[in-house]
Formats: sequence, structure tokens, C-alpha cells
Amino acid sequence: MFSLLALMSGYVVVAGLGTRKTEEKLDVRIFTPSPADSLRLKKFDIEIKNRHHGYIDASIAESELIKMRNSGFHVALASAPKRNVTVPMVYKTVDDIKDDLAELQAKYPEIVSVEKIGESTAFNQPIWAIKVSDHARHREDEPSILFSGVHHAREPIGANICFKLIQSLCERYNKDDAITRWVDEIEIWFVPIVNPDGYKYVLENNLSFPWWRKNLRDNDGDGQFNPLVDGVDLNRNYGYNWEEGGDGKPGSWFYRGKVPFSENETRALMNLAIRENFVFGVSYHSYGESILFPWGNYRRPPELDLIVDIASEMAAHIRKESGRGRYSILPLNGRVGQSSIWMYGQLRVIDFIIEVGNEYFPAEESIPNILQENVNGAFYLLNRVLATGVRGHVFDSHSHKPLLAQVEVVEYSSEHVQPRRTDPVFGRFYRILNPGLYTVEISSAGYVTKIFNDVRVQKAKFVDLDVGLQQESRSLSNGTSK
Repeated sequence: MFSLLALMSGYVVVAGLGTRKTEEKLDVRIFTPSPADSLRLKKFDIEIKNRHHGYIDASIAESELIKMRNSGFHVALASAPKRNVTVPMVYKTVDDIKDDLAELQAKYPEIVSVEKIGESTAFNQPIWAIKVSDHARHREDEPSILFSGVHHAREPIGANICFKLIQSLCERYNKDDAITRWVDEIEIWFVPIVNPDGYKYVLENNLSFPWWRKNLRDNDGDGQFNPLVDGVDLNRNYGYNWEEGGDGKPGSWFYRGKVPFSENETRALMNLAIRENFVFGVSYHSYGESILFPWGNYRRPPELDLIVDIASEMAAHIRKESGRGRYSILPLNGRVGQSSIWMYGQLRVIDFIIEVGNEYFPAEESIPNILQENVNGAFYLLNRVLATGVRGHVFDSHSHKPLLAQVEVVEYSSEHVQPRRTDPVFGRFYRILNPGLYTVEISSAGYVTKIFNDVRVQKAKFVDLDVGLQQESRSLSNGTSK
């Protein structure tokens, strides 16, 4: 399980690594920009090979590597650990996943649509998005949800979960009432592999812990992949508080990139999220058996109680591998450019990171149970999309054309979190809420704002608000004011 301190610092630190049976020695470069750093090295069990100005090359055990990073040292791996293990065949290649998705689309053409939403930064591999809905090839006036996996190359289980979810929805459609309703009434999106370059690199080179995390961007521009300096941590590259999190050094595992959304991969997710205006999102990572929510520091999230309620309910549907207990919930660091931080802060999508299992590559025998438990958690969230809140459409009261508008629940208004917006194609909006009384404010540039007081939201029901806004020019000509 992740420690709260580790999460709040923006680093992924896992307890218990020092007890691993296999303590291979790793070739590393340890950066020592000050004399004090050189003195601090004496606290660690390392074999120094060469000393240079500003860094040393050394050999170090995995457990010591983690200790050094926790102590604030910047350490880069110089080579992959050599292991006599193979990546389990259950983790399919990029090409295998593409073929499997094509097969599902051919088998279920009415409810499955596959779309290329971008290409990877280094090798222009396609980034695939899959929509499951009753009219999959058409954009419908429905709420949408996103499930994604493999932001980090060494965390492949997310692709398996996404594929299992797609498969479950397809195979049980028109057989299971709940699933049929979700597919009929929600546009359900998946991006199984956000980082195809990194994922392919890990699988083709048979690399497991603690090897590659980032994409394969050529940071030094030499035309060759160099693990000491190349790659961007995609989950530090999102553009909300980007400059405060991750690391500015290209050799770091947490390198955030030169600018927010510098990477094709994160831009592909950004464009899809803006276009589809998701209600919920889930990004699968490994490991820790925890649901991470936005956020536990920075400024208080206005919907914190609602977010924690949803995270807690979802966690209650996911049993741990041991069978003893359910997933825990923990706050993310709001000062890091992660996907969930950006999704919530910029788009007001209630988005979660789920840390799956007890290791980066869960053992093959553990995977069926892990997949089923996380499918159960996803099913809870799909049900919650249609459960409780406020929804409706915003349109021009004269022409009846849909409007791009802001829909603010005044009780949850905030200067540091953007309001929800309508879908520009249909003017549709969804706000997930707990039961209670709310004030809803609807505004659009050039139109007179409307405010609805005492909107009563009841459990397991949506309040429907179809709102026509009057243009300010028409309002003024009629003798009224905003």
C-alpha cells in the first residue's frame, strides 16, 4: 500500500520493496550536485565505480535504490536489470491488442467502434480509443465515461482491465439488464494503452521491476534511445499545476517534459476528454490496491465530500488479492500534473487513479481475480453515472440551437476548479451530486445568465433542467438587464 507521505510528495513509493527475495544489482548514475550530497552517500550500501563532477556511476541493490530516492537523491538507471524471468504471456503485445479490438468490433459492430485518437511521440504508433454504446458509430446525446490504462510502461495490467471490461459489456449486452441499460444510455470509452512506445519497449525487452516507466521521447535529440536521459513521465505531463510536480531533469523517472502536454500521448487524451466531456474517468495503474482521488493538498476540492463518497463506494466493490478487505482510498497530490488532477481541475470530471494489485506485473495466476474485482468497481461507477444529480440541455431561446455554456452548482463554485460545461454538439450537461438542495447557475458568453434556486436532488433521481438562454442584445432591446 502507498504511504500518504509518498503520495503527497508526488512520487510513487511502495513499502516492502526491501524485503524482496531477489536483490539484483543495478547499474545507476547518482547525481551529486553539491558536496553535501557526496557526504550523504556514505549512509547507503553502494559500490562506486567511477566519480565525475556532479555525479557518480555505481552498482546498487533495488532496495537501496528506493531508499536513496526517498532521501531526495536523483538516480537514473544505466541499464535494465538482467533477470531469468519472462513477462507473462497474459500481457499481450500492442499488435495483439489491436487485433483483439478489431475482432471485437467485427463481432459486435453495432456497439463497438475503434478510433485512432493520436500517435505516440517517438515511433508514431497509433493510440486507440474504443467506444462501447448502442449506436457506437454515431455521437449520441448521452453522458460519457472514460477508462484508460498504461500511462506508465511497467504497469501493463490497465490494458488487461480495459479489455476485460469491453469484453464483459459486449458479451452480456442484451442478456444482463444493467449492462444493457449502461450500453444503451452511456457512451463508454476506453484507451487501453496510453503509452504504446514504452509498453512495447518493456515487453519486447522482457523488462520487469523496476524498469521502464516513461515514454520514449528522444530528449537529447541524438536519434538513439538512451535510458539515462530520454523519456517523459506521461502522468506528470498534464497541464494543471504541471510546473509544481514531477522533475525538471530529463534523466529522472518523473521527468515532466519541457512544457505541459508536450507529448502526443497526453495531447491525445486531452483532446478526447475535451471533445467527449466525460462525467467520470478512471486511469488504471499498478500497484497498491488503492483508489486515488483528487486531491489531498493544494486548495480544497469543492466537491471533496462527493468525490470521497464515490471513491469509497467504488473501493467497497473491489476486494484485495488476499481476499481480506477491500481497496483503500487515498488523496492525490494536487500539485502534480497528473491525469486525474487535470481532468478534475480543468474539466470538472470526477476522475480516479486506481492502483491495481501488489506488484507492477501481477503474477499470471492472480490476474483473473484482479480483473473481475476491478470490473466490479467499474460497474459501480457506470451505475453511478445514471443515479443522482442534475442534467439537461442549454440552448438559444430564440433559435433553439445548442449552446456551449457553463453549468455551476453555486455550493461547489471555486476559483481554482473550472465549472462543468455543456457538450457543444447537443448543449447537454450532467452534474453528479449527492441528495440535497442546490443553486444552479447557467451562463454562456453573450447571453443572460439564469439562476435556479432550491433545486432539490433526491436519491437515485436526476433533476431535469432544459434551459433556454436569451441573448443579451435581445434582452436589452426588450428593456431588461442582466
